[in-house]
Amino acid sequence: MLPEFQSLLPTIQQQTQLAIVLPTVIPTDALVPSDSGPKPYLNVPITADGRFQQVVPHLMIATASHYEISLDATPDCQGDDRCSFGFLSGEQVFQNTPTVASLYAYELKPDFQPMARSPEAMGEVSLTGGITGTFIPFVCGANCDTSKVFWEQSGVRYGVGIRYGSQASLITFANSVIQNERTTP
Repeated sequence: MLPEFQSLLPTIQQQTQLAIVLPTVIPTDALVPSDSGPKPYLNVPITADGRFQQVVPHLMIATASHYEISLDATPDCQGDDRCSFGFLSGEQVFQNTPTVASLYAYELKPDFQPMARSPEAMGEVSLTGGITGTFIPFVCGANCDTSKVFWEQSGVRYGVGIRYGSQASLITFANSVIQNERTTP
């Protein structure tokens, strides 16, 4: 487990009955392409090579059947769009839980015209251990949301997201969660 999560884990474990899965890798690339060259997409401190200087996880939701952790670039962020760059989640799947594809189907409709969008397409992806996930690329309106990968294991839908994330980086992120779950007692 990454050290950033050590203090948060006991709180999550007290509040949810789900298996909590945490990553061993978090994409921290803070740059996006622009006409004038790469620029930071959040107004927070970044390293000389264009990465966030810190990752601060913040517990946003914790119930018996759902948890969500915001990945923030500053300690006082607490999931705010101005400084949050990603998320981790787990949610129990019930018989009437909508599929990921149905939740994001509106993005495939011809009349959905966001201000900007990822060049990558929504669709199934292969994850470690033969698991199939669903990649949801980012779209931009007033703000740009995260690219996401969701997958299901043992009746739980897990998800990871990174703002402006590429499919490859989200697959790496998701695989680190899946592999860590298998090695964590």
